[in-house]
Amino acid sequence: MQAGNLTQVFGQAIMVLVPMILSLTVHEFAHAWAARRLGDLTAEARGRLTLNPLAHADPVGTVGLPLLILIANAGMGGGGIPFFGWAKPVPTNPANYTRKVTLRTGLMLVAVAGPVSNLVMSLLAAGLYSVAVHAGFADLVPEPLEMFLVYMIQINIALFVFNMIPIYPLDGQKVLSGLLPPRSAIKYDRFNVQFGWMALMAIIFMGRDIIGVPVRLVFHGVLSVVGLG
Repeated sequence: MQAGNLTQVFGQAIMVLVPMILSLTVHEFAHAWAARRLGDLTAEARGRLTLNPLAHADPVGTVGLPLLILIANAGMGGGGIPFFGWAKPVPTNPANYTRKVTLRTGLMLVAVAGPVSNLVMSLLAAGLYSVAVHAGFADLVPEPLEMFLVYMIQINIALFVFNMIPIYPLDGQKVLSGLLPPRSAIKYDRFNVQFGWMALMAIIFMGRDIIGVPVRLVFHGVLSVVGLG
């Protein structure tokens, strides 16, 4: 890879990694906030009830692996390895949840808080972009800021959809488990303990086109909500 191309790749990497780190930070903060609202102080005691990215970043999953994927895909002409990453999971103790909700409902609420926060973030970024468009000064927005907003929309929608996949260890597994009848939930949880990681890897590497369908639907939905549809 030539020096000029390498500089371009690292420039793009920064434009992608910054909104990704911010999005993952908000996602994990939302888990901690929801747990705190239900009476569990575990995450707060461990310094996770914060919007400081350093408290949530995983050196491999938040920075290292995404950066390597971006560089590798640039070397392959922009395709190949699926882009993904993660932050450190927020610790929570369901035994501390308020008795106003059942244990299963508490787990579901804490789990869904993360993906919902990403959906809200995508709406806020799209809303800011929509204001610029409808106010007539979209052409005055600096290109780096425009790309930042675009990546914020795309990354947060991708995080929302991906994390709502009902497969362990994703949030969607706890959400679906909380909605199922108790006996069905137990069987489903056992399946995920045994086969969840294998199913998730299969989805990541072989199901990108399938995941792309809800991502596109949510993307168009978000744009429609803010008047850009």
